Amino acid sequence: MGLLGASLYPTSLLLVDVVFYVVSSLGLYGTFRKAGQPGWAAFVPIYNYYVTLKMVGRPGWWVALALLAVIPVVGSIAVLVIYAVVMLDVSRSFGHGGAFAVGLFFLPFIFFYVLWLGRSTYQGPAAIGGRGGPRSFGPPGGFGGQGRWGQQYGQQQYGQGPYGEPPYPAPPGGYLPPSGDYPPPAYPPPAYPPPGGYLPPPSGDYPPPTG
Repeated sequence: MGLLGASLYPTSLLLVDVVFYVVSSLGLYGTFRKAGQPGWAAFVPIYNYYVTLKMVGRPGWWVALALLAVIPVVGSIAVLVIYAVVMLDVSRSFGHGGAFAVGLFFLPFIFFYVLWLGRSTYQGPAAIGGRGGPRSFGPPGGFGGQGRWGQQYGQQQYGQGPYGEPPYPAPPGGYLPPSGDYPPPAYPPPAYPPPGGYLPPPSGDYPPPTG
């Protein structure tokens, strides 16, 4: 019985570890799926961290920074700081803030389930200026005539008004107001009585006034 029990204990413990790993990775699986990443990668150690970096916009070589853990004390602190930065990127990539990042850092197996099963939507990689990210301020493509907004505002063609007004942006379609006089109307203007005079009605049916 003693030998049988000793042989069954490691097997059962390994089974518990596998079940716990799969259950804890399911939240990351759903998070990857929401972000357009392969869900199966959540169950592959090391590679799931690489996909997480890709999801938030960090370079893949950051995986190698985990080797800093071999340095006593300082290396472990550096790894924890890097992991905290990545969790903050994950939070912002899904439209959350620092408080949610704290939950991802300390309770990832719960908060990744929240990202998966909750109403959170993937809004782009926060680390490279996606929506809600730390560098997402300003127009897409930056300022100074760069990108889509820069083309609209920084590189707009301007025209001069016909009466010396300051330049104004040309309307869509490239139309500019004429620089000279406007043409006369196509219909004759109505006749008005001159000052102090009277014009008879055009039909002649009514006699002129007698004084």
